[in-house]
Amino acid sequence: MKVVKQKDVKLDGSFAEEIAKRSGENVFLCYQCRKCASGCPNRMFMDSTPTELMRYAQLGMVDEAMKKNTIWYCLSCQTCSTRCPQDIDIAHVIDTMRIIGQEKRIKADDNKLPLFNRLWMTMIKYMGRAYEAGLVAALNLFTGHPFKDMALGMKMIRKGKLKLFPSIKKPFATMKMFSRAKRLKK
Repeated sequence: MKVVKQKDVKLDGSFAEEIAKRSGENVFLCYQCRKCASGCPNRMFMDSTPTELMRYAQLGMVDEAMKKNTIWYCLSCQTCSTRCPQDIDIAHVIDTMRIIGQEKRIKADDNKLPLFNRLWMTMIKYMGRAYEAGLVAALNLFTGHPFKDMALGMKMIRKGKLKLFPSIKKPFATMKMFSRAKRLKK
């Protein structure tokens, strides 16, 4: 007979209220139909489904929601929000959870995820679009593995699947948008 230890779970009733206040979305409307999870293109890489994330929010399970990679692996593609029969903007709820996690300095189980997110947003802010080779290079440099994936990257560049140099699109417009968002936050 195998004995399974139950791990301690901290419940915080104010978590769903904080999400609602910041995002305008009521997570209690979710009745766990799983349409969001079945349509999520990045689900295979996540520790938990968007459906489970909504349940964690409903139950106030802050640690379960914030420490898993789900909020960091979300593509914000809006598939879950589009499929939701309750019209919950789940992608916006997840964005809100990311912001709360960063403000409260909650560390994810995989500590590279917030760094990846910060690098991604910085790249978008100053270049107006993603630059995959630069993103991977910066992530590898900051995590102490500067040559990781270099052989694969060079192969992808030779085949034309990855650009060696970034394509910069309207960086001033994007920087202006980020600065306006920062002002609105205050």
